[in-house]
Amino acid sequence: MSAPDNSPAYGVRWTLFLWPAVVISAVLLLFPQGLFIWNSFHEDVGAGRIDDAFTLANYISILTDSFYLRSFWLTFYLALGAALIGLVFAFPTAYWLARMRSRWISHLIVLLLISLFVTIIIKIMGITVILSQQGMINGPLLWLGIIDKPLHMLSNRVGVLIGLIQYTLPLLVMMLFSVIQTIPRSLEDAAEVHGATRLSMFWRVLLPMAKLGVIASTFIAFNLGMGAFTSAILLGGGRVLTLPILIQEKVMLDIEYGFGATLSTALLLVVFLLNVVAATFLMRGSRAATRGAAP
Repeated sequence: MSAPDNSPAYGVRWTLFLWPAVVISAVLLLFPQGLFIWNSFHEDVGAGRIDDAFTLANYISILTDSFYLRSFWLTFYLALGAALIGLVFAFPTAYWLARMRSRWISHLIVLLLISLFVTIIIKIMGITVILSQQGMINGPLLWLGIIDKPLHMLSNRVGVLIGLIQYTLPLLVMMLFSVIQTIPRSLEDAAEVHGATRLSMFWRVLLPMAKLGVIASTFIAFNLGMGAFTSAILLGGGRVLTLPILIQEKVMLDIEYGFGATLSTALLLVVFLLNVVAATFLMRGSRAATRGAAP
């Protein structure tokens, strides 16, 4: 048998065309982040200027000021809450789509993809209409007499949480859809044949096999929530001071580039460390499971 021909088509190594995009992306990513990190070690002296002296004063201010610590906590639990609530809704939807046997499945996937490309401003305007005092939620509840006065769901944390869920939900569904598609339907059928209930099949067959994909998808949604600005500023009405809001105020309004860079670097560092810790535990758990399954 002859060896396979690995020569590039038409004498061209097509992978070489990837390098310009990689280099440009790296420059656009690394240079601004490096500049932010550098500026974070310099204090502001006013009028958009920073001191030349290298200092940790900005970081000390963040770590010793309860206002910024509360903002970190607020950003964290809103992002985590949105990711977990989104997961509760996304997993059944993704499972239904992955197991659906219909010619409409492709149309539903296309609609889901289209929702990903709709600009966040338009989505938030729709949410504002729904959550308003006479919107699609308060209106029927008032008309039925279930509530005496409209529920306050805008310009507070509830509105921001709903906005973050709406922002990350389509992406969660798509990622989980691809995860569930890799799990053979025959395994579920075999479990049911051997007497497993649907709930037992979910906990002992489907969820363990989809665990890594579920955790990775949830962390991606969490990362997006940690850096979300538009949902927080429009649905929070300037009252929900998450970290991206504070960064925007420091850079654009107060013109304190050094402190704004410190907040940005701290946010980047926190998200990075959380992902590293989670990835480490996942890798250890995966290796332990592999060793336990080995004969």
